[in-house]
Amino acid sequence: MKCLVTGGNVKVLGKAVHSLSRIGDELYLEPLEDGLSLRTVNSSRSAYACFLFAPLFFQQYQAATPGQDLLRCKILMKSFLSVFRSLAMLEKTVEKCCISLNGRSSRLVVQLHCKFGL
Repeated sequence: MKCLVTGGNVKVLGKAVHSLSRIGDELYLEPLEDGLSLRTVNSSRSAYACFLFAPLFFQQYQAATPGQDLLRCKILMKSFLSVFRSLAMLEKTVEKCCISLNGRSSRLVVQLHCKFGL
């Protein structure tokens, strides 16, 4: 999976992650043909939340490469939330966000590309 979020949509993605962090301690990322699904459930399994970002939300969206199965990923919320810790700074400094999930190396990479090439 590979997706590219640009402009104000980076802040929207950050707000969604912050909202999900109030419910659960784990974040489930699931790239689908319909878009990227971010889900969480609380520890007692009594509350559940899901955001589905359509492919049009992204500048570039590829759920899976041809011949590859769709992947799923579970990550600790604190780890993913640390990328989007300051929403005010995201809006001012971040130009784009690239999220990639590699099944072969079992690696999730979130890259923030800041203005002026930083």
